[in-house]
Amino acid sequence: MTTVIIGGGSLDVDIAESIIEKNEPCFLIAADRGLDYCRLMHRLPDVAIGDFDSASSGTTELLPDFEKKGARIIRLNPVKDDSDLEAALDYALDNTVGDDIYLLGATGTRLDHVIGNLSLLRLAARHDRHCYIIDRNNRIRLVRAGETVIIKKNEQYGKYVSLLPIFGKCEGVIATGVYYPLDNATIGDGKYYFTLTISNEITAPVASFSVGKGMLILIEARD
Repeated sequence: MTTVIIGGGSLDVDIAESIIEKNEPCFLIAADRGLDYCRLMHRLPDVAIGDFDSASSGTTELLPDFEKKGARIIRLNPVKDDSDLEAALDYALDNTVGDDIYLLGATGTRLDHVIGNLSLLRLAARHDRHCYIIDRNNRIRLVRAGETVIIKKNEQYGKYVSLLPIFGKCEGVIATGVYYPLDNATIGDGKYYFTLTISNEITAPVASFSVGKGMLILIEARD
């Protein structure tokens, strides 16, 4: 079963509804202010988790009602080491199996949160789960060592594809079916600029991306 986690960042409700409907039945988790979005969409989450310091007072007052309707409410101590979204992902990794995980409401104006949330893709990968961060302009995933990601041009999420070695040196990077192909390249080792692999474009019906050693963030983006 697909898991959808809604965080408290910027959320496009139409995109969220589309992902939920496409993957129904899915396991829905609200992380703190994400419960506001669930309320807005008239959706009862399976689990709501957080210290609820950023959820609206109107929503927090309804926590007992959500619980009565079947949602599991997990209240966290506001003095903690991880973010509410990371706690939600930890819960998903411990209590769901198999299919993809979507992180929605994981981007926005807080760049510190955005960068931190990118690292959650690596956490999911450690549990051998595919995880996606999606907003109106971006679809973000991790390419793991030995893995090949295929993107069909007619299904791409926007015009551009970027590969970012934010977790360190990546070797054996291959990109085919794109304007700037890569063949066994090494990036993120200080020899090349990190921006070398930003804003590539798919030119063939099918593009593929892989890395032999390391982990790459792959971002499909549109302006």
